[in-house]
Amino acid sequence: MSRTHFRRFGSLFALWALLGWSPAPVAGQDAEDDWDVTLARGDTREIDFETDEGTWMSLDISPDGQWIVFDLLAHVYRMPIGGGQAESLTQSSGVAVNYHPKYSPDGTRIAFISDRAGQNNLWVMDADGSNPRQVQSSQDTRVTMPEWTADGEYILVTQGSSVFMYHEDGGSGVEVVSGDDEPAAWPSVSRDGRYVYYQVRTPGQTVPWAVD
Repeated sequence: MSRTHFRRFGSLFALWALLGWSPAPVAGQDAEDDWDVTLARGDTREIDFETDEGTWMSLDISPDGQWIVFDLLAHVYRMPIGGGQAESLTQSSGVAVNYHPKYSPDGTRIAFISDRAGQNNLWVMDADGSNPRQVQSSQDTRVTMPEWTADGEYILVTQGSSVFMYHEDGGSGVEVVSGDDEPAAWPSVSRDGRYVYYQVRTPGQTVPWAVD
């Protein structure tokens, strides 16, 4: 069995970010300046290591069955389905947090979540990691768990306790499932595009639901 080997720089900073660590401001930086999430703050150092396993990861397989895309320590990677070297697709975002990658139905794009603009928002990049662009922008709302519609034009996300849908080109989005009464999460779309499946948390259990 092929083993996965890859090299990751600055993983300690990513781990701090995941744990909510708040570093001290850079010396000489005006407090009113725009904060760049992609830059490390305070005293930093690089850690160079290799690994062939991970935990708390989410992954997806390309529609053609040739690639696996996954998140690990705040970056999104891809590797051949048969194993081998993993390639970071989000390394240009510095110490920003990137996770929950999801291939588009045609395999040309990857939806993912990133805080590089200051909050955990919805982003899309080409399948090779190029041309990252922000789809949903809000400093007050976090989103997770992206899922493409069958036509590849829209992306569903868990937003707060509801499920929202955004066009790939952006916009204000539409609330598909309201979480006012019961929190909704983990949207999934049927192959024919007719239904959205999601989970609802009730006391003591998680129940699957569906909506047109």
